[in-house]
Amino acid sequence: MILTASIYLCAALAALATLLMMFQRDPVKAAMFMLTALLATAGLYLALSAQLLAALQVILYAGAIMTLFTVALMATPQAWRDKPAPGRALKVLGLAAAAVILAELLKVSYILRSVKISPEFSETGTLGVARELFGRFAFQFELLSLVIIASIVGAVALAMKRRPA
Repeated sequence: MILTASIYLCAALAALATLLMMFQRDPVKAAMFMLTALLATAGLYLALSAQLLAALQVILYAGAIMTLFTVALMATPQAWRDKPAPGRALKVLGLAAAAVILAELLKVSYILRSVKISPEFSETGTLGVARELFGRFAFQFELLSLVIIASIVGAVALAMKRRPA
């Protein structure tokens, strides 16, 4: 009962934060709503006993990617404030596209509920994923952190060139 309630709570928080992020005009606030959605997703993984996925969600997305977004937003000029607000037609079109995507996701999730898993299907589990990720793919996993750091340095270098002396 508590497990089901925590799953629904984390899912509702992730959905609400995502909706608030999509309609936020301030990019810093939108990034914070995105961080909330990512952490709620990690909570979902924890509730579903996928501790490795929860840890990777927090380390990679909530940690590294959000750091990159925040640094890039803070280092670049505030040109986003100078742009005019999108027209009413674009807002309606965006809401219609979001409704179509939501309808498709609900249709697919309904179809997937009725799919029976064959007895031959074997789950690798988190131990198998951890062995692959930190064993055979350890170099690629660590290389990703270097790419993220290089992106942060590049964003700061580009912002430094634009500043007046």
